[in-house]
Amino acid sequence: MLELDHLIAFLPGPPDPPEGLLLDDGTRHVGQGTRNRRIVFSRHYVELLWIDEPEVERASGLGFAARCARTAYPFGIVLRGTVPEGRFRRYTVPNGPTLAVHEGEPDMPFLAVAELSDATLAGLSHRPVPPHPGGASGIVATRMTGVVAPGPRLPGISLSPDGAPSMRLLLDSGPPLVLT
Repeated sequence: MLELDHLIAFLPGPPDPPEGLLLDDGTRHVGQGTRNRRIVFSRHYVELLWIDEPEVERASGLGFAARCARTAYPFGIVLRGTVPEGRFRRYTVPNGPTLAVHEGEPDMPFLAVAELSDATLAGLSHRPVPPHPGGASGIVATRMTGVVAPGPRLPGISLSPDGAPSMRLLLDSGPPLVLT
């Protein structure tokens, strides 16, 4: 079983808050050379990520610089559950979990899986979060355009090669969130 953990928008620099949604203070990813701010919901979140230490990012081997510079597909997906068939390698987040990272191409979304058993996944509690000003409390569906599919089935996410790179999130309340 697989479910969405979070979505990533790779940015050239710090983001402006999206209308009707709150951004948390974020975190600095020590050992990865990146920083983020998040739009947090109880079951998942949207990570707005940019590079703040280019030398450290290069050494991480994750290739986020090309995504942030928009020379590779600028969106990503992190799932939790059983790692599907495909070309995955292990990556341990500094001071964090080990992920299975898909060895895709630059025109594919970044894809990683936090490996959890079905029993562990079923027992996960969801974090309490303050309501967003626009009333949204979760992501219903996601559509990414201008992308080549990485192979595995992605729950709640549709991918289309047509159009410019974008990520459109249908929220449970308020207008969709569109990131380009």
